Amino acid sequence: MERSLRWFMLLPFAACAGCGNASADAKPSPSPPSIATAVARQGIVHATLQIAGVITPYRQVGIAANLSEPITVVSVQEGQRVRAGQVLARLLTDDLEASLASAERVVAEDVARYGQTSYQTNAVSAQDAAAVRSAQASLHQAEVNLSGATTDLRRYESLFSQGYLPEQTVEQQRTTVSSDAAAVQSARASLNQAVANAQANGSGQNAGEQQQELAAARATADAAEADAEQLRRQIARATIVAPVDGIIDAVNANPGEYPSGRQLFTEEQIDRVYAVLPASTTQALDVRPGAAVIVTTGGRRRDRGTVAAVLDQVQPGTTNFTIKVLVANADYHLRAGMPVTGLVDEQPVSGVMIPVTAFVDDSRSSVYIVSNGVARTHTVSEVKDDGHNAIVTGLGPGAVVVADVAAANIGNGDRVTTSSPSSANNP
Repeated sequence: MERSLRWFMLLPFAACAGCGNASADAKPSPSPPSIATAVARQGIVHATLQIAGVITPYRQVGIAANLSEPITVVSVQEGQRVRAGQVLARLLTDDLEASLASAERVVAEDVARYGQTSYQTNAVSAQDAAAVRSAQASLHQAEVNLSGATTDLRRYESLFSQGYLPEQTVEQQRTTVSSDAAAVQSARASLNQAVANAQANGSGQNAGEQQQELAAARATADAAEADAEQLRRQIARATIVAPVDGIIDAVNANPGEYPSGRQLFTEEQIDRVYAVLPASTTQALDVRPGAAVIVTTGGRRRDRGTVAAVLDQVQPGTTNFTIKVLVANADYHLRAGMPVTGLVDEQPVSGVMIPVTAFVDDSRSSVYIVSNGVARTHTVSEVKDDGHNAIVTGLGPGAVVVADVAAANIGNGDRVTTSSPSSANNP
């Protein structure tokens, strides 16, 4: 009985001892994780569009010959770099040069004939002018004589009426006046005839036989000179030259062949080139002519260019567009057919800005907002990003978001502690 009581008295002590050990083994609950946050704010992102494309020449020129003369010399090979005006080939021109010599002799003869006609015309014109001046002088003298005789007649008639002169003297004076009047008429007729001769021989604009002959001689000389000039131009075209600086892409000419108007050379002008970048509708809408572009060929070299044009759909009914980027290429390091990548500057976009690391997943449709120590999912829509920051809608300025979701390793509804919030910044 006494042993039993002792056993029951020890049980509470054992229980209490167990309680003391359990309390000693219990661990405190963990503290919420500390995460970095960022404050959404108004900002601007300058996005770039990366598109793969290919280099094309600035211009491709086909060079042909329109003469039927044989080729004598071909001076270039495919792949050769040439300068504008450099001789590519020559055609045989001996028959053309013979024709030119004959034409130049004809020109000399026609010019001489025109000079002779011009001299004769000038001589006749001078004679006609002298005749007109002489007739004018004769008419003037006859009119002076008539005026004097008429005055004397009136004076004689007055004296006769007063009985101072005999009638015979008055009659003689009347005869003199009549003679002088006839002389005036004759002199006036002579002047009219001299003027008519001058007009018939070419006085006046484009009038007269002499002027017509002179114009015909001038036209003949001009026609002969035009024929000679045409031959000179044909001879000049027999020397085929490069129209621009560039590279000979194809040669289709051999000595002894007759070109017959076919294309002999193909030249590519590549001192500047186009980077042709195929783009979708969305990409094309974000690009404007004049936008800056960085063109790379896979190496370290980066060439700067500008958008020359955004061309419409390549084929009707498709949504493929073409962005043409003009790139300087003075050292010819870019060649037609090279694959390139273009980084095209898009239009700046402004709005509420957050770091791109704040998006919860690859869909970029949600972020974690931290409020009262709890991170909760918030839906947003991305507008544009530059690889560092993104402009979104559905989020107001001043909202505190988890800056780097991947590094934070939290879930919706988790309690967190935060460091001092930072703002999204442009790189």
